[in-house]
Amino acid sequence: MNPLCKIISGTGLLVALIGANVSAQSLASLSNLPLWFETGAAGKFTAHTSGSEFAITSAGTEFTLTKTSGEAAGCRLELVGADAAAKISGVQPLTGKVNYLHGNNPDQWQTSIATFGQVRVDQIYPGINLVYYGNQQKLEYDFDLAAGINPAVIGLRFTGAEKISVNPQGELVIRLHAGEVIQHAPVAYQIIDGKRQEVAASYQLVDAHTAAFSLGNYDRNEPLVIDPVLSYSSYFGGNNNDIGWAIAVSTNDGSIYVAGQTFSTKFKGSAPLATLGAFETKYNGAGDAFIARFDVDGTGTNLSLHYATYLGGSADDGALGLAVDNAGDAFVTGFTVSPNFPTAHALFNKIGGKLDLNTKQYLVDAFVTELNPAGSGLVYSTYLGGSSMDAAYGITLDDAGDAYVTGYSYSTNFPVTANAVQPRPACAPSLYINANAFVAEISPLGTNLNYSTYWGGTNFDEGHAITWNNGKLFVAGRTSSTNFPNTNAIAGFDRLNHGTKGYLTKPDAFITAFDTTIITNLMVEYSTFLGGSNYDEATGIAADANGSAYVCGATSSTDFPDTATNVPGLTSGLHFTNKSVVNLIFTNAIATNGFLTRIDWNGTNPVIGYSALFGGKAVDIANGVAVDPSGNAYVVGFTRSLDFPTNNTYGSFAKKSSSFFNTNNADVFVIAFSANCTNLLYSGCLGGKGDDVGNAIAVDSAGNAYITGRTTSANFPTTTNALQSFRNGTNDMFIAIISPTISPLPGLVLAPENISAGHSKVAGSSPAQGIGLKWQMFPANVKYGLESSADLTGSNWHAIAASPTYTNGWYHVTLPTTNGVQFFRLHRP
Repeated sequence: MNPLCKIISGTGLLVALIGANVSAQSLASLSNLPLWFETGAAGKFTAHTSGSEFAITSAGTEFTLTKTSGEAAGCRLELVGADAAAKISGVQPLTGKVNYLHGNNPDQWQTSIATFGQVRVDQIYPGINLVYYGNQQKLEYDFDLAAGINPAVIGLRFTGAEKISVNPQGELVIRLHAGEVIQHAPVAYQIIDGKRQEVAASYQLVDAHTAAFSLGNYDRNEPLVIDPVLSYSSYFGGNNNDIGWAIAVSTNDGSIYVAGQTFSTKFKGSAPLATLGAFETKYNGAGDAFIARFDVDGTGTNLSLHYATYLGGSADDGALGLAVDNAGDAFVTGFTVSPNFPTAHALFNKIGGKLDLNTKQYLVDAFVTELNPAGSGLVYSTYLGGSSMDAAYGITLDDAGDAYVTGYSYSTNFPVTANAVQPRPACAPSLYINANAFVAEISPLGTNLNYSTYWGGTNFDEGHAITWNNGKLFVAGRTSSTNFPNTNAIAGFDRLNHGTKGYLTKPDAFITAFDTTIITNLMVEYSTFLGGSNYDEATGIAADANGSAYVCGATSSTDFPDTATNVPGLTSGLHFTNKSVVNLIFTNAIATNGFLTRIDWNGTNPVIGYSALFGGKAVDIANGVAVDPSGNAYVVGFTRSLDFPTNNTYGSFAKKSSSFFNTNNADVFVIAFSANCTNLLYSGCLGGKGDDVGNAIAVDSAGNAYITGRTTSANFPTTTNALQSFRNGTNDMFIAIISPTISPLPGLVLAPENISAGHSKVAGSSPAQGIGLKWQMFPANVKYGLESSADLTGSNWHAIAASPTYTNGWYHVTLPTTNGVQFFRLHRP
């Protein structure tokens, strides 16, 4: 089925009883918990929040809301004319199980109840599917319509409600005997020829208990999509240079973790950078690794610092990779040249790199460290390396708590295990020229090196990214070796550069999949080149439970695989004319594009599920990728292209911003592809007057994308709820959240508000004591003028000389009453 739209997506259902007194204790303990769905009786699923319960069937939803006083109110949402026998199923299965041990009779206990992230009802109406999901503690739902289906067939009847109404904000208000329930206004738009086209969406009241949806004019052959917004953005840094290299989100409580490198000794003023009780509160010099954890409130958009800690010794240290387990422990990996790097229960408690007599510094080692949930202590911390240079870029965890890392090694004596698939480096020992990638597995609590192997050929190879899912381990990076190990390679990609010469200056990406069923012996399922006849590099990798790998990176190859030729907003092939590049190890390429390739396993060989190129005429590099449970892929990186493809026109997350200031500066980009790469969910940029680079991305089950990197911009866009709204040092790291939630747009939110003891004046009403209007603008600093007319369809609009006030995100203005009809609009000069 070719979906026409996901309208009503993000429509928050039954968020709270107006006037209900929820205790602070309840909010503190429950507001951060994500919503999940439990299986119940046949064809029934339930969900619970701190003050409500939902029972979902094919025919609709029953809900009960309870005040702290114990007073309850209930209602049933019936889908008028829907198929009560439609197939209902739980999707996005969660690992957690629910147990109900009531009473002292074990026969009556309910155990191991399955949980899901979403509930799906197929063909609830002909050509329409319905999906329920959670947004923190709110139940939300989407209707997916096939091409040509009229959304007016959907009817929402609220049985048990006293009445329903639509408020000035376009929200549906369900009146119960104990209070009111608010359902957010529906919003939709289309992307046509790469441009955003708004589609008016609203509720239409059928009777006192029934509502339907009404859409304005739109192209029935084009999809409608959700508008992403910058729901959170903040600097985070001290008085010197700070950079975020990795980010992770806890599936347990939604906490956000970032890791990177800092040269800062303090925040602004005398405030310390590290928090009280952190493992290391003092800066050690020459650059330290750092790890920070942020708690998220019930809205999902307000952050507070849980802990921040240094991690390092007397020389240079940096955290490049990060993973988080269900207990809240942070696993970090990276590089260190410190002979006194902090170790605990270490496999290797001394630096392996030899002392360089010229620089008087030790050659770099990799490290692997696990911190406790409070960031106050080390579960284990170990060096990992040989006598030459070694560093780790990525880390991932399996369900048993084993940590897998990848990176590069110049050492001939890198620690490998007896069962290593490649026990020795394949390249000659030559510092700064030849290296092999490595893959290592460390057991829980750091007690054992379960597995470790070199991985490469006779030239330069390095592992950039690593991920684990459902028994499979995936490693991605780049190789300049013609004899890089290729096993069951993708058809046509069993040779470097397709057999053309280039080698060091023209590497290929590589992807290797291991079967981790046997804990101490990783088995190669496949290993393949990925690229064309020019420069190609893989920088990030993610995987889904089906065994597909999602790889991102940069390419300058005109023959790089590109299957996304019909995706709106993207064009086939590379998007620049100058194809010459130089080695990205040492400097920027003259011209590259980003790529995203999904690699599937058909049981015998890997195959390309899809492959998309994106970018402009300058340098575009993808640095990280994440996949949500629905198979949507989110990519972060940076662009120097003024013509980078974006489909967002409002707010701070829109087109490339530095084009207004300096064409040589970089901006962060985030681009999201739908499952199977049929269309762009969104594509936008973040940045200011300086250089802004996105280094890492994570995504939660609701499709919120979390990004980090570095910014030199003093005007990097931050939100009003930012933890730090200013740049401290010469460059700071940043944290930003891109949410698939509609915010009101200029000119679309112009609503009458009650004034003068409840009197108001709207179009066509009788004269009252005043006309009250309020509106929102995104971004807030864009200026719109207020205009009026007696003819909505005419061109005779007059500017109103009134100065609005600004309170809590809304502009307000009060106008004198007039006789007759008046219409109002916001107009940008």
